Amino acid sequence: MNNRAFLINKLLSLKIVILFFTICFYSPCLIADFITLIKADQCTNIVEMFIQEGSIRITFELGEPDYKWFRNIIPIKYYKDGFSENEKVNSFHTFFTKDFIVNADGVVLIGEIKKIERKKRKLMSSLYTGKVDSSRANEYVIFVEVEYKLNHKPKRIIFTPPIEEGYDVSFANIGFVTYHKKIPVNDIRYLGQAESLNLNWEDPWYSYYDNRNLRRHHKSSLMSFLYIEPYEVRHEVLIRVKDLEKWLPLNYGIDDYIEVDEQDSLKNLIANFLVGRNIVNIDGKEVNPIIDKVYFVEVRLFGIQILQEVKPLDYSSAIIGVIFAYPNPGIPNEVTVNWDMFNDDITNVPATATDPAGPMKYILQPDDNILLWTNYLKKYKLPTISEIKVTEASLNLPVISLMMVSVIIVFLFRFGYKINTWSKKIKRVAIVLTILALLGIPFSVDIDIPFLKKESFSKPESETLISELLKNTYRAFDFRNESDVYDKLAISSHGDLLADIYLQTKRGMVLENQGGISVKVSEVNVLEVEEIESNKAGLAYKCTWQVIGTVGHWGHIHSRTNQYNAVLHIEPVNNVWKFYNIDIIEETRI
Repeated sequence: MNNRAFLINKLLSLKIVILFFTICFYSPCLIADFITLIKADQCTNIVEMFIQEGSIRITFELGEPDYKWFRNIIPIKYYKDGFSENEKVNSFHTFFTKDFIVNADGVVLIGEIKKIERKKRKLMSSLYTGKVDSSRANEYVIFVEVEYKLNHKPKRIIFTPPIEEGYDVSFANIGFVTYHKKIPVNDIRYLGQAESLNLNWEDPWYSYYDNRNLRRHHKSSLMSFLYIEPYEVRHEVLIRVKDLEKWLPLNYGIDDYIEVDEQDSLKNLIANFLVGRNIVNIDGKEVNPIIDKVYFVEVRLFGIQILQEVKPLDYSSAIIGVIFAYPNPGIPNEVTVNWDMFNDDITNVPATATDPAGPMKYILQPDDNILLWTNYLKKYKLPTISEIKVTEASLNLPVISLMMVSVIIVFLFRFGYKINTWSKKIKRVAIVLTILALLGIPFSVDIDIPFLKKESFSKPESETLISELLKNTYRAFDFRNESDVYDKLAISSHGDLLADIYLQTKRGMVLENQGGISVKVSEVNVLEVEEIESNKAGLAYKCTWQVIGTVGHWGHIHSRTNQYNAVLHIEPVNNVWKFYNIDIIEETRI
């Protein structure tokens, strides 16, 4: 036993050393977001605890490698050392008093086993990607459901996993999550030792484990996100509906639901209330916001997700997100948010100000309640949209060579065409001029041809022209007002094409799983340009390009990459190159 403990301690020490050096060597690559090596969702055993008034319900999904730690609730037909019908009562009692102990206010609870069956594991979405691990799709587990009766509302519950005598930690590989009245107290974490849970029955949002590692990723009921972008400032507020009770008459009880037919009016009430709070000043002036979007959201470890399904919402845990927009010419010099919503429970509010250089995190408090952003973007260039003029046609001439040839021609006129009659000195000069003329051939310049417009392009020139026209098109959507977008689109497009470009481009930039918010295009990469014949006026090019768009939203960066294959038609209009037709062949989301 002592040797085993010594070996475990050595392995743990080795893991800590490896983790330390990993952080030291790779810290420059880390980003300011939630990063962890915890994979409790992939544990052999998954335990979910549901605490309500009058009862605690616990479900176990037990994987075969750890059957031995739960043998007292596994039938012998599934595990040779499991319980038989004859000894079932004693086995269950041993499980509740020695194997997996639930202690409420100092009293060990004896549960009632409601169900034991062998079935496929319930697939869980990854904490970090939101995707399901398909490799576990056909994995079978022993599923056990246990109910513990409560005759009062306990203030403290201690959960103790199977721990072998002589040790302080469990060798069972357990991932667990706890819900108090449907509010998750912790994200799924490892249950390796006795853990103490403090219950707040008046507001389960504030129930917590003594172990600070067993907390929700989203533990704050109020959060503020300020975004400074080209031509727009945006303020996003996440708030738990119940926390607005101090300021609004909501008339809900802690166990009530927000019914579907009540949700729109509640969203309007909250959005209009927040308009007059937490004032945003841009360059010293208070600015009236546009209520851009209002959503009910759910918080997951990999980000804030818009609720896609319309359903009744639990009042105690419902969270609403409100987005305010402030159109602004260019990038401001200073932006402030004056936050004024604090109470006895809300004593600090996590806030983030994000600009093109990245995020700046801050904690707002009653005596330090102003989030300040100052423009330190010394090298930042504001994306611009400008006309691409039709240039004059030009000739590429080797000027140095032509000058030398001109001098040689003068020599011929001056000294005659019979070179053998020239003096040695003149011949030497002529040879030098000839050599200079040959060496000067690579050194050429473009000479404009007056009154003749350029109507054809080399491959590099056409790629540059198409790239600039496409960038102009996508940059137009940096503006909020539809009229501004159309005005900017008209710089590089004309005719009936304007409406088509507006609708198609806007549709391609929408994030459906984020409630329809649009990304801002950060890169346009032209991959291929090939000039083709066209029976229409102007020039036609078969092109392939990629559009990369990002948007900061709820404290995370969301991205979208689309690839297009299309025939682009361009022609000069009032001495400016413009798209006049676009035939999309294929659009692919990457």
